[in-house]
Amino acid sequence: MSLYCQSCNRVLYNRRLRRCGFCGADIPEELRFTPAEIAAIEHKMVELEESRKQRQLAAEAACNAQAQSFILIPIIMSGS
Repeated sequence: MSLYCQSCNRVLYNRRLRRCGFCGADIPEELRFTPAEIAAIEHKMVELEESRKQRQLAAEAACNAQAQSFILIPIIMSGS
């Protein structure tokens, strides 16, 4: 099965769409994702976004914890 537009021969970059993103030609149904496939993709995207947010929060917490562990010691310069 070819994943190229039958009209402009470009790669179908979004098989959730009904029309080619380049030329606007109709994409045959057999080349498009089914509603179940679209739902699975969208579910996976939500999971990935949530995972990304959790990693970002963990990284920020680790950075804050590391910053708080430093002890500031004042340096007193004596005149000569």
